[in-house]
Amino acid sequence: MSVDESVRADEVGIDPAAVRDALREFGAGTRLDVSGERIGLLRYACSRVITQHSERRLRVRVRVARDGRVASGALESLAPSEVRALAGRLADALAVLPKCESGRVDTRPDAREAVPPQVSEATLRAGAAERYAWFDGVRTGLGDRLQLGGAARHSVTERIVADTDGLFQAETLTRASFQAIADAGGRSASVRLLDWDSARIGVDGVADRLRAELAPLPTREKFAGTCRVVLRPQAAITLLATYGYAALGAAGYADGRTAVAGRLGEQVVSDLLTLVDDGADPDGLPSAFDVEGTPRRRTSLIEDGVLTGVVSNLEQAGVTGGASTGHGVPLGWRFGAEPAPSHLLLRSGEATEADLLAGCEDGLVVSRLDYLRVLHPKDTLVTGTTRDATFWVRGGRIVAWHPQVRLTFRMDEVLRAVLAVGRDRERGEAPFMESVVAPALLIDAGPFVLGGAGD
Repeated sequence: MSVDESVRADEVGIDPAAVRDALREFGAGTRLDVSGERIGLLRYACSRVITQHSERRLRVRVRVARDGRVASGALESLAPSEVRALAGRLADALAVLPKCESGRVDTRPDAREAVPPQVSEATLRAGAAERYAWFDGVRTGLGDRLQLGGAARHSVTERIVADTDGLFQAETLTRASFQAIADAGGRSASVRLLDWDSARIGVDGVADRLRAELAPLPTREKFAGTCRVVLRPQAAITLLATYGYAALGAAGYADGRTAVAGRLGEQVVSDLLTLVDDGADPDGLPSAFDVEGTPRRRTSLIEDGVLTGVVSNLEQAGVTGGASTGHGVPLGWRFGAEPAPSHLLLRSGEATEADLLAGCEDGLVVSRLDYLRVLHPKDTLVTGTTRDATFWVRGGRIVAWHPQVRLTFRMDEVLRAVLAVGRDRERGEAPFMESVVAPALLIDAGPFVLGGAGD
C-alpha cells in the first residue's frame, strides 16, 4: 500500500526505503514489525508539574523463518551497520537451530489490504502548551482545597509491517489521554479521558466531577459479607480487559486452558452482555492490522451471554476457520506469545447511574479496580483492590465513603451475575490491550465477598 513518506518521516522518522533495504539484508523469509513513536508527557502531583518529557523512539522486531527454522531479534535503529550485524547473528542462529516441529512457521497473513484509521490533526499538532492547558484548567477549577495529580499525554505512532514476500502494511496512530486524580484529606477521586483525537478530550467539566465525588460524607467501617456491587465504567473496563486476556484467546481455547474452552455456542456470562473485538470501531482506539500484518477482523466474542468466538493469530488460525482474526502479539512480549483481544467493546444497556444505584439497594460502588492480577487462568480467579471513590449505598443512595478493599473473585462468576448494564460508555486501556469501551455494571450479591474490618 502507499505511504505518505514526507509526513511519516517528519513525524516519527521511519524511512520506508530503509525498511525495504533491511528486508533485503535479512533475506528470504523475513518479516519486520517497525514502530516509530513520538511522545509528549506532562506529569503532575500536589497540583504542581513534576515532569515535562518528550521523546522519539524506534523499535524494529525481526523474525526470520527459513528452512523450517525460526530466529528473531530486535533493533532500535534501521542504520545499515546495525541491520547488517543483526542479520549476521540471525543467520548464524538459523544454521544451528533445530527445525520447528509444528511445521507452521511460514503461515501467510491475509492478503487483504488494511485500511488505516483516521488520523487526528489536533493530536499531530499538539505540544506542551496543550498538555499544560488541560492541567491548569482543572487545577484552577478545583481551587486550593483539593490537590491534583495525574498525567497528560500525546503520542503519534507510525507502524510498518513488511516481509520479503511483498507484504507492506502501514498506518499512523494518534493518541491523547488525560488523567486527573483529586485528593482531599486522604480521599481520592479520578477521571480518565482517552481518545485518538485530542480535540475530543473535553476537560471543562472535570473539576466539577471531581468536586462532586469528594463531597463531604461519613466513612463507614468495612462491610463484611456479600453485597451487590456497582462497577463504574473504569472498573468494568479493567475487569473486561483482564477477562478477555485470560479467557478469549485461541491458543488457550484450543488447549483447554481457559474457562470457555470447548463451550462455543454455550452461555458463559449474563445474557445482558454482548462483547466484540473491533479494531476499526472509532469508539475505541482504532488500528488496522496486527504485528503479523494481518488486517484486524471484527470478531464477535459473546452475544447475549453466549460464546460466539475467540481471537487468533497466524499460528492459531485453524481455531477461527483457517484465517487469523488479526490478534498476533509482538515478539518477546512480556505478556506472553499467545493471541489476545486488542479492541474490546461491550454493548451498552438502558440503565442510568440512578437506576444502577436503586438496583444496588444496599451495597458497594467501585470506581476503579487496581492491580488486578490473575491467580488461576482456568478458573478466572483474580485479586485486586478498589481505588478512588469507593462508596457505600443504602436504600439506593450513596450515603458514605467505604474504605478501600482487596477483592478476590472469579471473573466468570461476576460476569454471570450482571443484573443491569449502564447506558453511558467510557473508553479505557490496559497494558496488554489497546482499548476497551464499556458502561457500568450492576453485579448481584455473591461473587464479591468483603472481609471484616481487620482486613
